[in-house]
Amino acid sequence: MSDKNTQAELMSGNFIKAFYYLVNAIRIHQDNNQLIRDCVTQFYDIMNDMSEGDDVSLDVWRGRFHVQGEKLRYKRDIFQLINEMLEYFSKRKLGGVFFHAGFRDTPPEDLKAFIRILNDSAVQDAPYDWLEKQLKQSGFSWVEVSKEREEDVLTHDELRKERAQHAYFNSLNTVREVAEKASQGITGVRKARRLAQTIVDLVQEDNSLMLGLATIRDYDDYTYTHSVNVALLATCLGKYIGLSKVTLEYLTVCGLFHDLGKVEVSKDILLKAGCLSPTEWDQMQRHSIIGVRKILRLQAPHSLKSRIILGPFEHHLNPDLSGYPKTHFMKKLSLIGRILRIVDVYEALTAERSYRPRSFSPDEALRRMWSERGKSFDTPLLKSFINMMGIYPIGSVVEMDSGEIGVVMDYTDESQKALPVVLLLVENDKGGLSKGETINLADQGMSNNGFPMNVKRGIPCSRLGIQPSQFFL
Repeated sequence: MSDKNTQAELMSGNFIKAFYYLVNAIRIHQDNNQLIRDCVTQFYDIMNDMSEGDDVSLDVWRGRFHVQGEKLRYKRDIFQLINEMLEYFSKRKLGGVFFHAGFRDTPPEDLKAFIRILNDSAVQDAPYDWLEKQLKQSGFSWVEVSKEREEDVLTHDELRKERAQHAYFNSLNTVREVAEKASQGITGVRKARRLAQTIVDLVQEDNSLMLGLATIRDYDDYTYTHSVNVALLATCLGKYIGLSKVTLEYLTVCGLFHDLGKVEVSKDILLKAGCLSPTEWDQMQRHSIIGVRKILRLQAPHSLKSRIILGPFEHHLNPDLSGYPKTHFMKKLSLIGRILRIVDVYEALTAERSYRPRSFSPDEALRRMWSERGKSFDTPLLKSFINMMGIYPIGSVVEMDSGEIGVVMDYTDESQKALPVVLLLVENDKGGLSKGETINLADQGMSNNGFPMNVKRGIPCSRLGIQPSQFFL
């Protein structure tokens, strides 16, 4: 993603946060409250920074916010806030708010009055009609509102994507919450179990979408993103080899909690660019044992803890029980432990890490792992994983023999895992990449020069500065 796009995305996120804090501060406090004054100042500052004197628009379309016409991307730190603001708009039958350039000359008292009208409209019998009438009577020419449109109702496919995004970001928040509370005392796992059930349902409904979501990367919050991605990949593999729904739910919880012990490993060690010293490596290796201790302290039935404890303990052990932690009481790894071992390494190889110069493309990662079959990974399971993922796994960024760049979106024919569905990417006027034509290579899609198109090679997504997940949502 270009610096320009990154800056615009940051400003859009700051804008929705400022709007959220402003409506809530005014809902709770009187006008002379210092918090309201601070929120008003912040709102004006952000509006000036993001628009450079132009108009500013905030619209809801197909269940998503669009700032200045650009879809607002979900990120973990603003996910819950966005959902609350979507509900805020929905209660008022509101489809958008448009601030004219003249807004900058509006006195703070008028802005606060506008927000109070917005807040009060929710309790009216016809919220939007009442809101529109009040704004006309107030003479606020610097702002317009639009009504929620019938065509904004989500399609089945869009609803499924929304459910998947909600499950993903709720899982991120839940893993973080459990990790932090487990460091302070006992915490429950009820929310994690509900999320695991949702993830299993979504994987059974649309495996490709969930594999696409597993390419989400948050470099500032890597441990938690990694845990959710491992859970998704593990659940997809479990489904592929025919595990029961109940076992899949346990497997998903294991994926979410497999690195629970890393919260007690120093960030200096986790993010160290060079090789770890013997002392640092010893601390790193202890995270599997620490994770087990935390799982034992979870407020959950013993029957559940007994089912989710082995996988996190074993996920750094090889089939011959080498690796860590060292153990003398086991003769072989559990199925869940062997699954987590495979997906944990794959996710780590395809993510940017501080201790290596670049990430591996998904096809490179699979080839590297296959070279270590039997030694580092259970061979039949690894073969199943590769068969499930395909030569170029879903979410891969690829270069076509035509020179075009694309993202692997799906495989429509399970017997043709060398011929994916590829979404071609085209340069947009903002220096980034947007969705172009979709080509199904199994149907012998044709390139611009009239010849059948094929994948030439995989490319690490970090090289292009994009997240493949953004093209699945």
